[in-house]
Amino acid sequence: MLGRDDVIAGYRVILGREPENEQVIEHHRHFASRSDLFTALLQSDEFRDSYRQRLAAPKVITLDQLDEVAADFQRGDRERWQGHSLQLPDWFDVTLDPAGQAYLDQMLRLWEAITNRSGYQAASNEDTPEIGDLDAVFRPAFYASGDTSFAGGQLMAMGHILMRSGISPGQRVLEYGAGFGLTALSFARLGAKVDTVDINPAFCRAVRTSADRYQVDLHPHVGEFGHNPAGVPGAYDLIFFYESFHHCLDFERVIPKLRELLTPTGRILMAGEPIFDVLCPDMPYLWGFRLDWENVAVMRIRGWMELGFQKDFLVGRFDRAGFDCAEYRDPNSHWAQVYSFSQRG
Repeated sequence: MLGRDDVIAGYRVILGREPENEQVIEHHRHFASRSDLFTALLQSDEFRDSYRQRLAAPKVITLDQLDEVAADFQRGDRERWQGHSLQLPDWFDVTLDPAGQAYLDQMLRLWEAITNRSGYQAASNEDTPEIGDLDAVFRPAFYASGDTSFAGGQLMAMGHILMRSGISPGQRVLEYGAGFGLTALSFARLGAKVDTVDINPAFCRAVRTSADRYQVDLHPHVGEFGHNPAGVPGAYDLIFFYESFHHCLDFERVIPKLRELLTPTGRILMAGEPIFDVLCPDMPYLWGFRLDWENVAVMRIRGWMELGFQKDFLVGRFDRAGFDCAEYRDPNSHWAQVYSFSQRG
């Protein structure tokens, strides 16, 4: 049975307002989870009637314009499409159960429409082979940008992950979607035993280069989210995602899997993830593709999964898997907003 705050949160997320009175709150408390309440509110007449008007973007991109948007993105023309969001096609049904197969199939259909590709496969569509030509040691990742503001925000995020981790030398850490593995390297230099998992072999080679240079206990592995490099359950004291979980299309399977990989006191951290507080034109559903012009341009060019999540929905999926959530915000860097998931029981 839901609590009073759960019902209020559900109304705010889906309908953009609070319940009219205590009777309405009490009536909706019978749901077993926030996800069940979300699904019911999504299918309500009020949501159906108000959705298009309430969440209409002030400046709209259509699917037919995506090649033009992508070309401007690659040219660095940011002003033309600033404030624009992709308009969902008429066939997209926002009232489907967001945890159901029909919704997932519909999201894959939308991916095909945005990317102009078919048959999503993480190993091919999430690959970034050109990073093999970049410097993995001296100017990797944000250092290569030469942008001090951008780099500063990223470094703050790395610091927040380290601060919130509670990891001691000798404990085991696993990072998914590690990229160049700068945060993983920091854990290893602090004495932790670290594994990284990335779908991209070139990133894994970069992590290996760093591990060899610094002579630390850091081991890269090619694989998808949920892969267990330890080979045994209950091995890790920390699993973390930094700017990577939003590529996890298979999150319904992965989230419960993560708990199997943790020690009894192990935790999960996320930072730099696109997690929203309410429905908006850029994220007009509980989970799905971010529809702002930059993300749809990247999807068109790369074929990536550029997902976002409503916070209450995502926290609810972790709650179902037996995790409690604590949120740590930082006004100086949105990348440094950390979500910590601790096991119950």
